[in-house]
Order: sequence, then C-alpha cells, then structure tokens
Amino acid sequence: MLVLTLPPGAYTAHILTDGAAGVALAEIYDASVNPNAEYQRLINISTRGEVTAGEGVLIGGFVVTGNSPKRLLIRGVGPGLAAFGVGGVLADPRLRVYRNADLQAENDNWSAVAAEGTASADAAREAGAFALAAGSRDSALIVTLAPGAYTAQITSADGTATGSALIEIYELP
Repeated sequence: MLVLTLPPGAYTAHILTDGAAGVALAEIYDASVNPNAEYQRLINISTRGEVTAGEGVLIGGFVVTGNSPKRLLIRGVGPGLAAFGVGGVLADPRLRVYRNADLQAENDNWSAVAAEGTASADAAREAGAFALAAGSRDSALIVTLAPGAYTAQITSADGTATGSALIEIYELP
C-alpha cells in the first residue's frame, strides 16, 4: 500500500513483477476527510492491459461520487494505441459498462453511428483525450451515471481475438 498527497497534475502508476505471472489490481482513492464536500476531482483514469480469448477481460472499476449523476466519456481503445507505438493491439474491442451485473451501456466501433461518433469526438476534445481515427474499431460511450460503483469491461468483439487495449474514463463538464 502506498499513501501519497499529490499536487494537481497527470500521474502514472506502474505495477511491476518479480518475474511471477498473475493478475494485479491498482486502486486509487480520494482519501480526503470529506471528498464529497471538497473541490477535488479525479477527471481521468485509464488502464492498459491484455485482452485474451474467453475469460481474458480488461476491467476498469470506478465509482461515481456525490449526490447527482455525472456525465462521462468512457473509451475502449485498441487500434488507436498503434499510433503510440504499441504493438499487438486488440483489433476490435467491445466496451461494456456495468453496475453490479446490470449492463448500463455498450459500444463496438465508436464512429459507426455518425451522430454518436461526432459527439464522442467532441467530448474527447473537451476532456483533453487523444483523437480516435474516424472509422476505427475503437469503442466509445458518453453516459450519464448515477452515484455508485461501476466497471468498464473490454472484450474482443468476436470473443476470440487477443491483444493490448486501453480503458479510459473521463469526467465531462
């Protein structure tokens, strides 16, 4: 466990291995005395990992706090990682958002519906996210979620492909 007080800015946490294989979990909490009353916001969180066929789901957990719903941009990026030199990307990620076992929203191919693609591109610019290529098979959702715990999950759209993927969660104004 690591407890830090950090000034505003962008940070990356790396979990390193001693050579053993396994699954790791990194959790980030606002440990303020009263985080719902203080003006502090975690506006973006992301994680990159491997998606494998079958049970190899990439999962990003997050909590919407406060007493009112929040508007979020949630993205499942596979092909878009290649522009950053990442090899072996997941060619066609499917993004699903759950609250408990209840599916809240899902997307496959972010710009397949023109209006949704335009809204997602505008939201990405607004949030400071990198642009996704038009027509790419990356996934993106704009959702308004009530306070509670959620997971964003990436699988292969066809259930058989493997590769690196990125989950991004942005709070939108």
